[in-house]
Formats: sequence, structure tokens, C-alpha cells
Amino acid sequence: MKINLLLIAGVCILITACQNQKNDSQSSFESKKLVSQFDLPDSLSTRRISLVLDLKKSVAESTWSDFGTKNNEGTLIYFDADWSEVFFPDSEVVNKLHKSKKHSDNYWLTKRTDSIPYHMEVMISFNEEDSLEFFFKNPVEQYSSVEEIGKYIPSVESTEMWATMVVHEMFHHFQYNNSKYVKYAETVIGVLPFDSRNLVALCQEDKQFLSMIRNENNILMTALAEEDKAICDSLVSAYLNTRNKRITKYNKEHPHLEQVENYYVIQEGSARYIEYKSMFILNSYFNNPDAPVIINDTKFINYTEFEEIDLNNDAFNYLVYAGATDYHYTIGFNTMRLLDKLQFEYKKNLLDQPEKGLHEYLEEYINTLPNKTYKQ
Repeated sequence: MKINLLLIAGVCILITACQNQKNDSQSSFESKKLVSQFDLPDSLSTRRISLVLDLKKSVAESTWSDFGTKNNEGTLIYFDADWSEVFFPDSEVVNKLHKSKKHSDNYWLTKRTDSIPYHMEVMISFNEEDSLEFFFKNPVEQYSSVEEIGKYIPSVESTEMWATMVVHEMFHHFQYNNSKYVKYAETVIGVLPFDSRNLVALCQEDKQFLSMIRNENNILMTALAEEDKAICDSLVSAYLNTRNKRITKYNKEHPHLEQVENYYVIQEGSARYIEYKSMFILNSYFNNPDAPVIINDTKFINYTEFEEIDLNNDAFNYLVYAGATDYHYTIGFNTMRLLDKLQFEYKKNLLDQPEKGLHEYLEEYINTLPNKTYKQ
């Protein structure tokens, strides 16, 4: 991901005729409710977006209340074959659509807005060269259809798994709807001569850097699994000291490393955290007769993938594996889970204070303990 052009970056079953009839009725209700609220066409894409917005609302209620302030975060574009379906467009987007057909203020249909084969991102640019683009200083969600995503990520086989990826991106949109966060991204992070590509390059080219990252992640994972509070607290201190040694070692050659890493750890870690939390909503839908369903969707599999969510399972292990290209996702995700375990508040000011690294909340936690003070 780069700031100038930000890509935030992500089984058919058989049921009885009786269940089909019940699902048809319920899905029609769900999709019509969305259509009535926003004046959208009753289509497969609308039903899928309806499921995602339902998921967004539920995960906000259970996990991050401010994320539920809006029914949607703003413009989203759904790519399907030769078409782009534009949901909830703002004036910036509408004014720059070409050969489009308006259904309502909430939905436009247009020829594909670009030829890029794969989309799963929030797109925004602060570069004046992009001033004529609809995403110039204006975050826009872009999603390939479930069918198209599967061509590029074979493990994404269902509408439900696709929905968790979309919620991840919606949270990025939520981040950029925060005035303090977007200002920091544009005026501070966006002008540095170092970005997420440099983080990836360090991991790929310097095996010691990647090894140190993985050691830090292992400490976080060990702390998450530790039941003894005193041992857990000592592991938090060990993580902070180990992280500090890495930053001290590499900051000499890369003086912007810590600032940029802190930013992306928050940005991607929090979105992955929301993605993970949304999976438990889908878990609650499994075998639940009142769960939302989607009719005429061959990619909808009644939440069977989420019957059990186990981070040791291959289907979910990517969330906690510190890979060379996405370690900042994992470190952020595990740090937030650890802060939850420690019952230490961090969500309230996280986006309002984007310059403050997630590890600083762990430092504050350590400093609340008797006879314990952490100084970097």
C-alpha cells in the first residue's frame, strides 16, 4: 500500500424444499428492507451488500460501537464482469462517472470504471496528479464480486468469507472518515520518504529483521495464551524490550521506520481485528434459523466455514502468521487482542491519536502495575 495511491489493502449445499421456502421469504425481507431504506435494485449484489451491512452493524455493536454510527461509510463500488455498481455515491464520484445509468441517489450502474482485474481495497490519493480522479482525497471502497475474487484468492470460496474481507475494508473507510486520522495520513505519513513497501523490502531482504519480527510476534502469542497474570505481565515487558532493541538497531539506517511501522500496525491491525471479530458474528449465525440468508447465491453456504473458528486451523492461521509482506497486520492484530485480554482501554482514542503507537498502550499498562515502570 502507498499513501499517494492507497490500496487498503482482503461449497454449494443442498437444503430441503421447506428450508428453501423459508430462506426465500427471509432473504426477500432482508433485501427489501435495504432496498426500501436506500432505494436500491433487488439484485444479487444488493443482497450481498445487505449481508455485509448487517455484519458491519453487528460487529460494531459487539466490538467497536463508533463503527456503527453510520449505516455505511460512504461510496462503494462493486465490480462484476463488465460492470461497476456504485452504491451510496457522493457528489465527487457521481460527477466523474461516465456512461452511467442512475437508479436512485443511492445506486448508479456504469461500465467498468477501470480495467484492473482484482479489487479489494479502499482507494484514496493525496497526490495532486490524481486531482481529477474520484478517489482524490476521497476514500472509496472497491470490491470485486465473490466470483471474481475466487479467481485470485482460491481460498475465498463463499460469500460469507468475502463479507469478512469487505468488513475489513469498510473499517479502513471508517478510519479515513476520522478527520484527525486522515490529516495525519496526508500531512505526516504521506510525505515521508518511507512507506509500507519499505517495510516489506526490509523483511524480504534482511532475514534478521524478519526473524526479530517473528520473535516479537511469538512473544505476543505466548502472552495471549498465558493464564498466569504475573507471567503474562512479564511477557508484555519482554515484548516491549525486544521490540525496542529492533527499532534501535534499524532506526539508524531507517530513521522513519518506527513512525511508519506504528501507523501501519494501527491501520492494518485494527482492520484485521474487525475482520476477525466479524467471523464470530458469522459463527453465531451457523445453524441459527433467524440468521440472514441470501437467495439465488451459489456462493452462499449457510456459514458452514464458521462453525468453528480456530486460529491453528489453516483457514484462519493467516491472521496470526507474521509474513514478510504483512507482518504489520499481524503485530497489530495480536497487540489489540492482548490489550483486550489485559482489559486496557485503547479503542476510544486510537484513531484520534494516530501518532501514538499501539505498543505505547502496552507501555501504559505496564506503568499501571505496582513497582513496575517501563521506559523506552
